[in-house]
Amino acid sequence: MQDTLSSGESTELVRLWRRRQQLSPDEMGRMYAIVGDALRSCSPPELKVLGESRQELVAQFIYVKVLRLDADPDECDEAAPPPATENSAGSAPSTAFALCAYFRRYLIDCTRASSFRRKLSIGEQVSEAQLDAQLGSQAAPDDDCLAEHGLSDAKVQGLARAFIAALPEPERLLLCEGFGREAAGGLSGVASRHAIASYHYRAGRLGLVHKREGLPADYAKTLLGSWIQHTLGIAIAADNMAAILRVFKILGAEASYA
Repeated sequence: MQDTLSSGESTELVRLWRRRQQLSPDEMGRMYAIVGDALRSCSPPELKVLGESRQELVAQFIYVKVLRLDADPDECDEAAPPPATENSAGSAPSTAFALCAYFRRYLIDCTRASSFRRKLSIGEQVSEAQLDAQLGSQAAPDDDCLAEHGLSDAKVQGLARAFIAALPEPERLLLCEGFGREAAGGLSGVASRHAIASYHYRAGRLGLVHKREGLPADYAKTLLGSWIQHTLGIAIAADNMAAILRVFKILGAEASYA
């Protein structure tokens, strides 16, 4: 049974939740404490499936879903869902039971996406060795996975060059130096050297990083995912992973020379 909230904590939680993207550092700390205490005894079965520490998953949930620290600053605040259905705009959970149900939904999203994340290792830093290893595990050396989609290495190379050239400068720098050239310090190092603001959000929108609960359909909405799906005609799906990884390898090579 999850811990309960006092009447005062419930009132404070609702007040903070409704302005959760405009909180002061002290208010963030208070929100973190209230939610963390409420979830102290909440142990959904999905915790065991994900294989990560409960403390780490609770922290990720608070970061992503409660405080929404990785959200686009211009993005409208999303409503918090109650135990079973989406709540109306402006509403907020006021009980430990509602928070536990919301936490479990987050864990379910993470579980459903785990297979996709394992196959598509796009994270803070992607190496050629990672792509080589995954490409080798997905297709035999003589399997022309691009031909199944009416593509060739040469065609993808040309389209990759056009894609890179059309990117805004901050995203182009993140792609070319953080992905193509594997610059020291990864994406954060690139952002620091070029004074790129909101680099993690930009990298997420580009498709170099993605939320751990993100599904293939979510990745298809990124710039890279949309380019792969709409320009190259390769659906973002597990069955197409060999072709997608081949595309990433070609894109990385082109980015390193851009």
